[in-house]
This record gives sequence, structure tokens and C-alpha cells, in this order.
Amino acid sequence: MEKIKDTNMKRAEIILSWIILTVNFTALAGGIAYLFKPMQYMLWNAYGYVILLALFGNIIFACTGTKYRYLDYGYLLLNMIGMLLIPVLNTLASSDVQNKTSQSLFSFFLFFAIFLYGAVSAGFQIMHQIRNFGLICETKNQLQSGRVKNVMRWIVVSFLLIWLLIGFYISYIMLGRTEGNLIEMLFSEYAVFWGLLVLGAAAFILRLRWRNKKCVFNISVLAAGLLVFAICMLPLASVPFMIRNADNDFIEAFGGKYEAKGFMKKPFSLQDYFFSIRTKDYTIKENVLFYAGTGKDKGLRLHFDAFMPAGNGSSLPGQNSVLIRIHGGAWVVGDKGIQNYSSINKHFANQGYVVFDIQYGLYDRKDFISSIVPETKKGDFDIDDMVRHIGIFTKYLAVHADEYGANLDSVFISGASAGGQLATAAALGILSGKYTDILDERLNVKGLIPYYPGYGLSHKIGISGDPDLVDPTALVDKNSPPCLIFHGTHDGVVPPEIAVRFQQAYMDKSSSPCALLWMTLSGHGSDFYTPGYYNQVFSYYMERFMYQFR
Repeated sequence: MEKIKDTNMKRAEIILSWIILTVNFTALAGGIAYLFKPMQYMLWNAYGYVILLALFGNIIFACTGTKYRYLDYGYLLLNMIGMLLIPVLNTLASSDVQNKTSQSLFSFFLFFAIFLYGAVSAGFQIMHQIRNFGLICETKNQLQSGRVKNVMRWIVVSFLLIWLLIGFYISYIMLGRTEGNLIEMLFSEYAVFWGLLVLGAAAFILRLRWRNKKCVFNISVLAAGLLVFAICMLPLASVPFMIRNADNDFIEAFGGKYEAKGFMKKPFSLQDYFFSIRTKDYTIKENVLFYAGTGKDKGLRLHFDAFMPAGNGSSLPGQNSVLIRIHGGAWVVGDKGIQNYSSINKHFANQGYVVFDIQYGLYDRKDFISSIVPETKKGDFDIDDMVRHIGIFTKYLAVHADEYGANLDSVFISGASAGGQLATAAALGILSGKYTDILDERLNVKGLIPYYPGYGLSHKIGISGDPDLVDPTALVDKNSPPCLIFHGTHDGVVPPEIAVRFQQAYMDKSSSPCALLWMTLSGHGSDFYTPGYYNQVFSYYMERFMYQFR
């Protein structure tokens, strides 16, 4: 009976090895194909889950203890390095103004190395199993021949335990409401990578202590790794529900979803989450000076980047409509370009919009944070000054629109956080008619798109201004343009109630619709990873919103 049980176990191990081998080769082949022909069809969406299965399966396979111990160590180390580097490389590539594809080839190569390594490891294990058809174990001599000194082993284990503890803390931040911190801003959209990294660290500990696999310590490490991984998968698991709710809110506000050539086929593609969303060619003019300050603004120099369609924008969905994007940064830091998620600029330039990514004067807090801002970008500026700087750009654009092929009869203004507050103040300031002395009314604002806007919060860091500009909710009236708002359910910096109050003002005062799209488990700044589930979903609805009202 015992012999039959052992035989069945050996067969199961062989089958598992073949599955791991097949999944890795499928992931590798699909990645090579996707590198040359990225498409958003159902086949490619299914491929995204093959990637996830390969990454998860390889960790479990390496953890369970194959014949080749150091091969397992190598894979788990490569997995941790990859899960750290790939999202960073993707973020830099997508935000790089000059990277026309918005993708990192090194990220592809890292993924290919992971899949190839997983396949080779499974292949070696299969050969050993077939050759011996015996119970896969390590003899005492084998363990002794490759033994790492206990001191060194515990140093490595201690290092890996730190990753587990960090994982617990990040999971707590993701699940709970906080007062806002860097973890909230940067990790919810990277959660899948982080979950795989922490699970890999737990597996590494178990593999180092394989002889004690049933001890309380190892069981606790395994439980901790699986728990953090499960929590990190929650944002991804919530995507279908998030899309369903966003769909309902969008249709309820605007009556339907328009489709056009070049639009995203689906709100979210998992393979794009891993490989980044590819953009096409575009034309760019960088660092165009639109204002050299005088008087109170003396020394201030403000620039913009212009992203334009590579071909004839009038034949594309945007038809040369204008999108003005205003960066965030709590009114004291931030900049255009890579700090303002440039892949959005590229994406909409590809769709025929003329996108202007602009600067404005920042408040000089005279502390460590503001010390990183160049002297030519800051001063004793309040909200009124910042809106005035944006107004100077609107006047510049009204005069120079033909140089960029910009259609001023169709203008959208968008911004994130502090930029969302300023974008709203500028858009409503033009249409309300109250601030046409500083904002150019020759721009016909067709839509407003704020991301987690910081209405009424500037006073918390000592920045004053006209109350109606500080909290432009007061400027909402019957002439206000259609509005699409992005906000995270777990935003600890800008309370979600602020967005709810703004939408209610639209419902009470404006003749135009306003939709508020909630991003589940999303913190502040959750569009930082532009291939992430939050940014993909919102971009999907943003392009349809702009097409409908352009």
C-alpha cells in the first residue's frame, strides 16, 4: 500500500514538473510574440493570466524542493530582483518623454529570463525523475556537500524576514485608511509585483530550511507569505467589480459609451500591466518657454511640453482638440514631463489630441522638500498666482495655437491632486466669467478631468488665495462643462468626501453631467504606475469622455 502511495506521489511530481515546463514555455513564446505584435484581444488577455500562473507556479515549484537546490536558490533570487526592477523600469519607460514606445526592453528580457529559468529548472527535474523514478530527496551527503554555514544561512533568512515584515506593513496600509504616506501613494498599483516578491522571499526561507519544513517557524513563514500575497492580489481581483461600477456610473452620467478607431479595446489588460502599454509615434516640442517673470514673478521661468499627433490629427478621434495637463505635488513640488506621467500625453497624442504639459510657479516653503525645486520654478506664490500662471499659458496658447495645430474650440483641462484643484479653478474660472482678466476666454472648455483633486486643502500647508479658487466647488454653475472625476476609495491624502461634495455641486447647479469613478483599494496617486489597473481603467473612460464632448 505504501509503495502504491509513493508511486502515485512520484507520478504527481512528474505531472507538476511538466505543467511548470509547459506554462513557462507558453509564457516565453507569448512574450516574444507580444513584443513584436501587441494586441488587446481576448487571446492576449488570457495570456496575462498565463504570465501570472508562471510566476506563481515557479515560486511554489522552487519552494517545494527539487533535486537541484542551488538552481532553486537562483530562481528565487532572480524572481525577487525581477519583481523589484520590472515595475520601476516600466514606470520610467512609460513616463520618459522621449521613449516613443513607452516600453522597456530590459523588462521584457527580465521576464524572458524568468520564464526560461523556470522552464530549464522544470526540465532538469523531469530528467532526474524519469531517470530515477524515485522519491526526490536530498541525502545527508548531498546536503553536507553544499551546506552553507549556519551563520550565513541565518543572515540570509534574517534579510528575507525583513521583506516579509515590510510586506505585512504595506498590506496593512493597503487595507486600512491612513492619513497619507508614500507607501499609499506608490504601492497599491504595484501590488501584484509586491505580492510575488514577498511570496518569493517566504519561499526562499523555506528552501533554505527545507530539512525543518514542518517546524512552527517554517509554517508561520509560509502562512505569512501566502497571506501577504493574497492581500496584494485583492486590487487585481477587484478589477471586474471596479469596471462594472465605473461602467454603470459613466453610462448613468453620460448616457452611453462612444467607440472609435484606436480606442482601448478593454478597460484592463493584464499583459499590459506586466509589459506596459505600447504607444505609437508622436511629435514633441520640449521645454518651450511661455513666461519669463517680472515684478513679483521675477526670476520665474515657466515652460511646457507639447505632444502632437505624428500624422494628420484631424483624421483621428481627437481631431486636434486640446488637452491641457497640470501636474500635482501639493503646490510645492512636482513638474511637467516624467513627474506628470507622460504616457498619458503620448496616449492622447496618438489619438489625435494636442497635449500641453505645463508648469506653474510653486510655493517656496523654504524647507527640505522645496529645496529640491529649482529657484526658477518657485517663489512666494499663492493659489491666485498659480492660477494666474496657468492663465498666462492660456493667453500664450490663444496666440500660438496655429503653430501646434491646436483646435481652441475644443479644450479639455486635467490635473492630479493639487493639479486637479488648479485645473478645476482654471476651467470653471473661464466659464464662470469671473476670472477672464487672468484666464483667456478664447479657449472653449469642453470638459474637466480632475484626478483626486485637493479642493480646499492648500491652507493645510499654509498656502492662501481667493476662496473660490482654493475650493472651486463654489464656481460650479449652469455653464460648467461636463466633468469626469477619478478618486481612490482608500485615499488618505485627499478625503473621498471632497470628490463626492464636488459631484453633488454639479448635480445641484450645473446643466452638464458629472461622473465620479471610484478606484477600489486605490490610494492617492494611484495612477503613478501608468500600465496599472487603476490608470488603465480610467484612461479607457477618459478617452470615451473626451471623444463624446470634444
